[in-house]
This record gives sequence, structure tokens and C-alpha cells, in this order.
Amino acid sequence: MSETSAPWQPSPELRALLFTDFDGAPADPDDVIADALDGGYAERTPGLVTILQDAAGDPAGRLLALRALVSWADPLGYEEVVRAAAAPDEAVWRGESYDRFFGQDDTFGLLADTVGSSRDMTDERGTAAQRIAAARALIGITDRVQLDRHVGALLYPEVVASSLDDIKAAVDRGIARLSSGEAVRFDLGLQIALLTVALAKADEAAGSNAMRRLAAARPGSRALRELADATGSSMWLL
Repeated sequence: MSETSAPWQPSPELRALLFTDFDGAPADPDDVIADALDGGYAERTPGLVTILQDAAGDPAGRLLALRALVSWADPLGYEEVVRAAAAPDEAVWRGESYDRFFGQDDTFGLLADTVGSSRDMTDERGTAAQRIAAARALIGITDRVQLDRHVGALLYPEVVASSLDDIKAAVDRGIARLSSGEAVRFDLGLQIALLTVALAKADEAAGSNAMRRLAAARPGSRALRELADATGSSMWLL
């Protein structure tokens, strides 16, 4: 969460929904979210939807509510991810979580992880198409916001197969941004490298071409290592 003079505290409503287990005892939200996958999500979903949709609500609380809903493959959760990705700089919860390495906002990275891991719930909820739409929306901003290795959480075969045009477009924009010499505050090269590796598995020619263009754009050591590991060739490191 964002740094403040006092530790962040959830609202009473959020505490009851995500900081209290199904026996009424205090609990970690991640544990509550996981336990709810067995069916308890149904009783806690309405309250979390209310928190998520409260425009005047605490941004950190709204983000946590969103992550819970997406974890449970809720259609409204997926819709909110798509909406947020359409205007990432306007998301009220940007800045409510930062990564340890770059000190950059990682809220969309957290959502990428959550969208990816919600795969196992989509059959039960009937929301497989909505999950893919949310994944495509996040892939579409890979060239704009920090996702770091969280990009990989999105790249399941069924997502890649439905997102080839999105991946190609994001790769092209990312390479253009790297080639421009713009100072980017996150590891854009790594993020685009992960997309090119996924692309190569679905379209070898397009992926190989994208890898070569990315390498020529001087994407950084992590990106080049990713290409080398994926292809089993050290040529990218020369």
C-alpha cells in the first residue's frame, strides 16, 4: 500500500469481508480469498461489489475488493479490470502498491497475477470469456505500465490464441518506445521479451521476427537473457 504517516487500516466493512475467516476469527485476506473458492465467495461478493463501486471509498480497499472478485472469477471484477486498463493513469488505486525492486507502482502487475490464477474458477462461474477479455486488456498496456514478470501470469495458451493481434501490437509499440531512446522507469524490455516468447510459441515466424527487432532495440540484460533462455541460444547475449 502507499506510504502514509500511519499504517493503512481496512474499513469495518472490508475487515468483516476479507480480514475475518468463515469461523469469525481474524485472518489474512489472501487466506480468506483462497478459502472462499470452495463456495464461500457467494456470501461475501455483494459486500465487496459495494466497496468496489463506491466512488468515494478508500482506494486501497477498492483494490483489495477487486482482487478478491477477480480471484473468484466474478464478471464484475473482470469488467473493472478492462475498464481500468482502458485508462490506467486514471485508476483511483494506482500507487496503492509498489514493487520492492524498482519502487514503481505494481497494481496492474497484481491484477495480472490475479486474472491469470483465476483460470480454475471460470468453469464454475461461466466467465472464461470475461477472463480472456481482462487478460487481453492487460496485455494491451504492457508497453505502458509496469507489469514486470507478472506479464507471464497472463500468457496461458488460450489467452495467447485469442490475443495474437493484441500481443503483436503491444510488441510493436514497446519496440518503438525502446528504439526512441525514451527513459522508461520500468523494465519495458523484459515485458516485451515475455510477449515475444509467447508469440513465438503460437506463430514461430512472427515471434522470431519480433525477437530480432527487440534485440536490436537494446532492451536490456534481463530481456536478452529471457530470449536466450527461451531459444536455447546465447546469440542474444553477444
